[in-house]
Amino acid sequence: MRQPFITTLIAAVLLPLTSFAEEGDWGAAEINFVKVSLSDEFSLISRSQFVWRNDFSEFYFWYADAGLAYSITPTWRVELGYRHAGWRFGEWLQERRPFVGATWSKNLKGTRLTNQARLEFRDFQWNRREDFRFRNSIRAEFPWDMLPGGIKPFIEEEFFYSHNRGDFEMNWLTGGLYFKPAPKVKLKAGYRLITIRAGPESRWENRNQIVTGLALFF
Repeated sequence: MRQPFITTLIAAVLLPLTSFAEEGDWGAAEINFVKVSLSDEFSLISRSQFVWRNDFSEFYFWYADAGLAYSITPTWRVELGYRHAGWRFGEWLQERRPFVGATWSKNLKGTRLTNQARLEFRDFQWNRREDFRFRNSIRAEFPWDMLPGGIKPFIEEEFFYSHNRGDFEMNWLTGGLYFKPAPKVKLKAGYRLITIRAGPESRWENRNQIVTGLALFF
C-alpha cells in the first residue's frame, strides 16, 4: 500500500516536534473519529486507524470499530463497542476486540481536558492466547493560537496494561497541533513516541510515529 501522502505534506510543520524523537523505527498513523448524536444522551461513535512502519514503507495494521455511548452527565460518558483489527505478520491476521469504556471531559479556563479509560477483550484469530487489556489516556487541548487560522497545541499520554503479562506493555506520548476548519470538523497532526515491549525477551523499545487525525461530529 502506498505511503500516506499527508506525511510529506505536514513534515515541515512537525519538524520541531521530531527533535524529541528517539532512535528507532519511523512510521505513520492516520486516525478517523466520527460521532453521530442520536439524542441528548445517546450517540454512535466510530473510530478507524491505518498504520505504517519500517520508515513508512510497510502498511501493517488497521482497525475499525463502532460503539453506542451514553452521556451520564455533561462531563461523563460510557461506551460499549466492538473493534475489529488486522495485523500483517507475513499474512494478514485478524483480532476481535469488544470493549467497554468511560470518558471524562471538561473545559478548564479554555483548556479542554479529557481522560478516557477502556477495558478490552482481545480475541486473537491465530496462535496467541486471549487477553484482557486496560488502557487509559489523558489529553489536553490548549486554547493558545500557535499559527494563523486558529491552530492550537495538544498533548496526550496513554498507557496499556496487559492482564496476561501482569504488567505494562506499551506507552504513547503524543504532542502536536489541531484546528477546526468548520464547527463540526477537527484536524490534528503530531509526533508520537511509542515505548513498547518487543521481541521474545520483551525488552523496551522506542518507535517514532507521525500521527494525523480527522474528527467529524453530526
